[in-house]
Amino acid sequence: MHSNDCNDPAGCSKDWHTTWWNGMSQFLLDGRNPQPYSDAAKHFKDMSFGRVSKGCKDVMFKILDEGAAFRHADHFTTEACQFLLDKLVFEP
Repeated sequence: MHSNDCNDPAGCSKDWHTTWWNGMSQFLLDGRNPQPYSDAAKHFKDMSFGRVSKGCKDVMFKILDEGAAFRHADHFTTEACQFLLDKLVFEP
C-alpha cells in the first residue's frame, strides 16, 4: 500500500521489505535479545528506510500501531496450528 506522495513504488516496496526483515523481524525473533512488540515497533520507527516515502511510512506505522499485522499473523498461526494438529495427531 503506497501513499500519494510515493514517487517510486517499486523502490519503496523493496526498501520496506529489506528494512522490515533486517529490522522489525530481528527485534522480535532474536533469541539473544527478545523484545516485546511495543519496544520492537519503537526501535523499528527509528531505523533508516531508504526510498520509502514519508507518507508510506506513516501508513505502515499506523498499521503497526494498530497491531493489525500481528492480529492477522496470530489468526494465521492459530489456523496453521489447528490444521497441523488435525493432520498429524492420530487418535484411535
